[in-house]
Amino acid sequence: MYKSIIINALLILMVSCGKMSTADWIEGVREEDGRALHALTLSNMPEGSRVWFQELFEGKTSVEGPAMNHYQGTSWYIDIPTSGTVTLKYYGRPLPRRSWAPEAFVLQQKGKPDIPLETHYHFLELPEKEAHENESACLYEVKPADIVPQVKRVQYGTAPMPTEAMDAIPAGWYRITIGEDGQPKVESNDEDGAFYAQTTLAKLPQPMPPLTIEDWPDLPYRGFMLDVVRDFRTVDEVLQIIDLMASWKLNTLHFHIADDESWCLEIRDLPELTEYGAHHALPDWNLQETKALKPTANGRIGNVTYYTTEEYKRIIRYAWERRIAVIPEFDTPGHSRASIKAMQAYERRTGDSSFRLQDPADTSHYWSAQDFTDNVLSVYLPSVYRFYAVVFDEVIRLHKEAGVPLRAIHIGGDEVPEGAWSGRDRHEMKEIFTNNMLELAEARGIRLAGWEDIARGLKPATEDRLKRSLYFLNVWNTNGIEGFPVVLSPAAFTYLDLAYSDSPEEIGISWAGYVDERKAFSLKPSDYIGDIIGVQAQLWSSQLRSFDDVTYQMLPKALGVVERAWNANVLTLSEADYNRFNSIVTTKEKPLWKQKGYRFK
Repeated sequence: MYKSIIINALLILMVSCGKMSTADWIEGVREEDGRALHALTLSNMPEGSRVWFQELFEGKTSVEGPAMNHYQGTSWYIDIPTSGTVTLKYYGRPLPRRSWAPEAFVLQQKGKPDIPLETHYHFLELPEKEAHENESACLYEVKPADIVPQVKRVQYGTAPMPTEAMDAIPAGWYRITIGEDGQPKVESNDEDGAFYAQTTLAKLPQPMPPLTIEDWPDLPYRGFMLDVVRDFRTVDEVLQIIDLMASWKLNTLHFHIADDESWCLEIRDLPELTEYGAHHALPDWNLQETKALKPTANGRIGNVTYYTTEEYKRIIRYAWERRIAVIPEFDTPGHSRASIKAMQAYERRTGDSSFRLQDPADTSHYWSAQDFTDNVLSVYLPSVYRFYAVVFDEVIRLHKEAGVPLRAIHIGGDEVPEGAWSGRDRHEMKEIFTNNMLELAEARGIRLAGWEDIARGLKPATEDRLKRSLYFLNVWNTNGIEGFPVVLSPAAFTYLDLAYSDSPEEIGISWAGYVDERKAFSLKPSDYIGDIIGVQAQLWSSQLRSFDDVTYQMLPKALGVVERAWNANVLTLSEADYNRFNSIVTTKEKPLWKQKGYRFK
């Protein structure tokens, strides 16, 4: 069960009254108006202290006790008026899932260390689960060559496989022939095909029966996006994810490493990006983030969340050895709070304003999708592009030193809130930003990628220029975009952070519905417009708290996306198709996950 009772191992004994300060949160029942009255009891509170906590995107109406104050993003705080026990009751949403309960309660006192509170949760009793048929009852017979992703053509026995007419041999094509002696003969069209043949061979049983397999990917781009900003992943954890990707013949890791909550890559000439922007602490008593960023959604403080240049090179080399390209993403011009705040710290230290990312004279009022009010670049400042010139040059250098191609740098471009750039023409700001980022890329001979938002509302000349330098657009919210190379990333099918179901015990969000392996498997690229070059799974991390959470949200739902990325040319999908696929996952994949100790659904 996710977050039923949390006892912080780092609990520090309170001096006041010789007792521990604790937090007890009680879930309220849904009322007729759709709200629930929740209760929070804070025990052994020092007078004049402050309690911080994290919760996802929820306004609150207090009906008893001191006010709950929103700070930024997921962070809230409560000023404690008197010592002893403080009780609050407030109206909020009924919990969609238990993972949405407030968390990371921390006691703050002037001049004293911050203390994580021992926290207890009192959830409503769960309804009894309905009985389901045994999963094995619906399993199809799984044959030796049944693997994920499924091979295009297989023939058992030693008879030659009938030739299938092709206009040209596809990139990544391979053929495996196994005779009576059990020894495989491998043919391939390129290095990718040779690698995929070995990946398939590793999944075949021993001894191998006589058979012929002919296989190739339908799409050149088959990706996985990993967000390490909201909940950081260690190098070893990233490498484990890369191993899973390689076993599924994915070929691109879209590495989301800079956003509002953290900046996760060391940039040598701008040390504050990680010395400040990858560290997290409570704001000081005056609500200023002078030494570090506020905690991310997981509420952790005192943590370091970035990759050194050597660690980044290790990751991209490891991936490339497995035929996986890494595309780093630095989300701009919204979703930029970590870099904005870090460069303010840089300017305080050096007095140098030449890398300033936000205009101090900007009086814009806005509220971002993740509840930030200060996360948009002042794109009219030349210093913004001096900053990104340094970032681009460092990334190019790291890939060159690692001997690994840099296919593109992803610049995001999504969710710039209404109200940003007050007093300036919003469309003109987008033109300035897009053309300046293109100038940086063109001067360095690199390509850009972005979320679909970046291609909307541009002047024809800018749109044409973007098309020439663009590697791809991630289409996440519409039916595609004509004239641009598209990587399908629709939230309703490929966002792995969406919960499996509406069960209170699941992790995740549900703004775009629920996603399981069946839903992901049902994605049909033929339903989308544009030049479809790929399919990608997305794992955002706002509700992840551990590597167990990562693997649980990936396994098995990611495999539906994997199947559609490799075998994209489908016009119809039947229940029998899914049941056959599910039988392969259950029989071939899940035992391996269990052996590796991964948590999965």
